[in-house]
Amino acid sequence: MFARAKGKRLLLQPGARVAEAISENAEEAKKFLRRPEIGRWLLRQSGIPVTSSRKAQPGWRTYRVSLYQDHVLGLMRSMEEPQWLLHRLEEPDYQPVALSTFDPEIHVVKSLAARSLYAAGIDAGQVTIVAASPHRLKVVQVDPEWLQQQADGYWQRARDWWESRLRLQPQELARMGADPEFALRRSTGEMALASDYLKVSGKVGCDTTRYREELALHQHPVAELRPDPSEDPDELFFHVLEALQLADKKIGDEKLEWVAGGMPFPGYPIGGHIHFSGITATFSLRRKLDAYLALPLVLIEDSGCKERRERYGYLGDCREKAYGFEYRTLPSWLVHPDVTRGVLHLARLVATSHTQLRAMPHLQLPLIKAYYRGDKEALGSYVQDIWDELRQLPGYLLSRIHLDRYFSYLLAGETWPATDDLRKTWNLS
Repeated sequence: MFARAKGKRLLLQPGARVAEAISENAEEAKKFLRRPEIGRWLLRQSGIPVTSSRKAQPGWRTYRVSLYQDHVLGLMRSMEEPQWLLHRLEEPDYQPVALSTFDPEIHVVKSLAARSLYAAGIDAGQVTIVAASPHRLKVVQVDPEWLQQQADGYWQRARDWWESRLRLQPQELARMGADPEFALRRSTGEMALASDYLKVSGKVGCDTTRYREELALHQHPVAELRPDPSEDPDELFFHVLEALQLADKKIGDEKLEWVAGGMPFPGYPIGGHIHFSGITATFSLRRKLDAYLALPLVLIEDSGCKERRERYGYLGDCREKAYGFEYRTLPSWLVHPDVTRGVLHLARLVATSHTQLRAMPHLQLPLIKAYYRGDKEALGSYVQDIWDELRQLPGYLLSRIHLDRYFSYLLAGETWPATDDLRKTWNLS
């Protein structure tokens, strides 16, 4: 089940920490991008707006963004009509744009380019984007090659970027944190607003996203736990439990039920974000988190998780933080304590062992399709394979009881209890 990346070589001396991140694109991913329909499909799966049009509409601007992972190396802009890869037109007039330029549209363009590069399964390349405003952008193409005359300079900038990251962070996991969410359900089945019971800030509070426009600015529907971080996944688990117990006291309404999962109420997605400090969210690490955390979880997810992926939960969704980064792909794993404990132990194992792991589902289109479609049957043998692989890691022994229980749950053919009152599942009342 494991794909082997062909032609992927390290660009620095083996054994150097820099070499862990700086590498060329896998040949399999480059082959995908030689077929524009596959490239567009990969981007659409991640919720990225694309266009197959050969020309930009009047008044739209065209950007060419050269990146290594999410680090922008060069940015060009044209006010003229662009060219499409398969139909060579007259070359438009591209002008360089300073990377430090403060412009909302350019900020969104750079972010969308990085997302596109990741979704396309490559680490380095050029993304062409057309934009009418910061809210109206489309990706035209992702090219896995830079212009030949720029390549040497860009590789050197990529090395410099990674060396600067090493100076800022030791690239050794220090602590983990989390901010899992849940929703409140009335006895009538309707949703209750978390902001009617909780403040915005604190160890237990409200997520400030409102999701639905009919809500007033002070109304926040989703509750969020903010347990203290820890070096130990077991200690973090007990901090989650303490936060749940505190939430029980604060909410104080026995008639309300608490529900988790992916989307307990239509239009209100919830997540189970995990925070990692001391390390950088390289594409390599993100892909291992996707491969060993996100894909296996599909086996027990409820139907709301698939609906959540129409807007959230795309693979590799991370947000950089001063301490490290936040991995945002997962739905809320508060549904059962065995799931919570298993996810936290597995997250630490993957983060500390990711350079030893071999699964690369980003190079296997059927696995990507299975994730976004929630196809449990297609992922069963894959999950068994990665469990067998993980059990060979020395670090697995430290979490064996919880991870054996977790993977057995994944492979049992059951769906997690997303509709059950998690207060009862956690023995809170």
